[in-house]
Amino acid sequence: MAEAGTNIVSIAVLEQDFTAAVENIRIICEEAHRHGMRAFAVPSRWAGLVAGAPKVPSLYSCQNPGGWILERDGRPLLSPFSGVISSVHAPDTLRFFSSCIDRLFETWPFDGFILDEPKGFAADYSPAALSVLGATPSLDEFEQSAVDFYERVLQHSKLNHPDKETWMFIHANKRDFLVNACAKIVGLDVYGCDGRPWRIADEGENEEPGKVLLDANQGERFLQAAKQNGKQSLWLIENHNMRRQDYELMDRRLPDLFTHAVDNLIYYYYPRNLENPELAMEIMRNHILRSRENG
Repeated sequence: MAEAGTNIVSIAVLEQDFTAAVENIRIICEEAHRHGMRAFAVPSRWAGLVAGAPKVPSLYSCQNPGGWILERDGRPLLSPFSGVISSVHAPDTLRFFSSCIDRLFETWPFDGFILDEPKGFAADYSPAALSVLGATPSLDEFEQSAVDFYERVLQHSKLNHPDKETWMFIHANKRDFLVNACAKIVGLDVYGCDGRPWRIADEGENEEPGKVLLDANQGERFLQAAKQNGKQSLWLIENHNMRRQDYELMDRRLPDLFTHAVDNLIYYYYPRNLENPELAMEIMRNHILRSRENG
């Protein structure tokens, strides 16, 4: 990875890892540092409020049913990937998330962390949410309240761990209100999105409709939003979970992608769920090396 020009290794950290994989993560951090790379944590599935790997339920959320996000009919909102999600309005959720940030830096020599596709922006009819927002909140209010939650988490990190970097990315196809609201978060150093490295018109297979980087009204919006709010920009290139016929499309579009003024690019070094991951890695590596040679 270092030979390809990578300068940060990002490592998924589950709630379980604080007690079950301490040595494994420490070894990876130390090895990254030994090769001149920094190590960042990716909080994964904490309280059901962030993505990351693998797709598992949050232990905290399972053990605290009184703090779940609820549908209008009182049923828990269920993610198809990780089950129940804790509400950003439940006071214990903020305390739990912030305490995990503290444990993260107390346990391992991480240089920062990345909030991967944060959740909680959906409509929430839990008692805790309704006590704050009232009976008929708008979608803007639901989303802004979640943005405020993550801002409190990041401000906690900056107060207690001022030398650690804070990054966040959301889906490239999110609506403008959320794109701009997240860009304003105080305490966030690097902001951006994830998506396929092509355009909608290219007709490649996307994980979600419109979740692409190379369209002005999709991924490109984030570059301007980050710059306008004094943050570095970020794109995560989704080179995983890809059809074999889309390798050629990725190969063709990556030169276009590298012409954009993106401050930070993230990619899957060994992408999962592919017919030929070695070929996908070779395509990505070649373009990274070529972009470095071209400055």
